[in-house]
Amino acid sequence: MSTSVKKVQFSPFKERLYVIIGSIPMMTVLSISFGLIYQDYALNKFSLLGKSWHLSNVEKTSYDDEIPCIESEYLVLRNKFPSCAPKKCFRYFTDFLITEKEGKILLNMAEKGWLQGDNTDSANFLSIEKGTIKSGNSITKLKENLFSNEELLTYKSVKQSILNHVKTKFGVENLYLTNENQFTKFTNNNPKAELSKYWKRKIDMNEHQWQQYSVILFLNDFMADFYGSREVFKNINSSMILTIQPKLARVLIYSPGSENEHFFERLEYGNSYALKMPLTCDQNIKSN
Repeated sequence: MSTSVKKVQFSPFKERLYVIIGSIPMMTVLSISFGLIYQDYALNKFSLLGKSWHLSNVEKTSYDDEIPCIESEYLVLRNKFPSCAPKKCFRYFTDFLITEKEGKILLNMAEKGWLQGDNTDSANFLSIEKGTIKSGNSITKLKENLFSNEELLTYKSVKQSILNHVKTKFGVENLYLTNENQFTKFTNNNPKAELSKYWKRKIDMNEHQWQQYSVILFLNDFMADFYGSREVFKNINSSMILTIQPKLARVLIYSPGSENEHFFERLEYGNSYALKMPLTCDQNIKSN
């Protein structure tokens, strides 16, 4: 007994429609995968429908951007320090100034220092110049002769290299290091003090009027060592944001005014380490 098979035929329009419908699940999977892969890349500057998005298709090793200043904030400063004050407002980072070896030496110094006192706050600060650890409202003195000569020489060399680079890069003179440098350790612990909320927006110039250039040297890696703690800058009169991904030995430099209002994302896991180096034009604030 023979069986006949009837072939079903579709119009060209229906064939195309079924192909499109069948491809939707695969397109959805690919889109989600693309978003997950790229949402945590180093930089983003993308806005859609009034929302800011953390997307970039390139892992950058340097970044240099001039942004509009709030001129009234810099008028007095430029008159007082004409050879030193920022001539423009900017955000800039480089991975080619400090070596990973130098970064690891500084990280080891910080970790050695943290062992000397409480560092269980959400934000903890260690000062080599002052010999102190600050966690919440408590301050602990560091032991004397805690650091080796190699560590101290590396610390001094790194600071000087960054200072010289800022002078050359931005064409300024009479710029100085200060004694206000701080190693920072951010955690996902609950804050013990209001100042420990590193995820709150801030403007550096409002906190320290003597600070003319802001510098951060990152000492460990986003994703590999922790998740969160990216530095986020909001652009004035724009929904777009810029997110800086921490990376060992990456140096971030930016002007300290309202144009660079920023915060750090709250950590989900791990600890992030960095060295904050405020630079000044004021000889009364410079380090000895």
